[in-house]
Parts: sequence; structure tokens; C-alpha cells
Amino acid sequence: MEFFTCPCNGTGNVILDGKDMGPNRNDSGKLLTKQCNAGLHTVRLQCCDGRSCAPASVKVQIKDTDPICPTEVPFKCL
Repeated sequence: MEFFTCPCNGTGNVILDGKDMGPNRNDSGKLLTKQCNAGLHTVRLQCCDGRSCAPASVKVQIKDTDPICPTEVPFKCL
């Protein structure tokens, strides 16, 4: 298994290859780590309050990670 996070100034749902992976943060605001298979993935963050996130999506190679050092896929809520 591989691991990644989606840091953002807001909270949103992480979409990995079209599949909803749940929120990027827990109820207390802590960044959550998500799991996936190794390889090239398309990641999106869908803001919960109707704002849009930039970039719209990111293609990223996720490999050689662990829960302590996940790949960061950053977004910004606009």
C-alpha cells in the first residue's frame, strides 16, 4: 500500500481516480492520510463549502511511501 495526503487551506473530499476517498481532514482539522495502490493517479479535491479548488486535478506518481512520509498532493481552495 502507498499513502498520500491532500493539504489545503480548506476541507474537502479527496477524489482518487474518480472514487470518493472521504475528507482530507478529520472533524478537529487534522490532515488525514489516504491509502492507494502504487502508480500514476489522478487526484482531485472537492471543497465542501461550494468553493473551487486549484488545481482542478493533479496527475501524480505515488510510490515508495509510508504512513509517516506520505506523498503530498497540495490544493488551494479559492
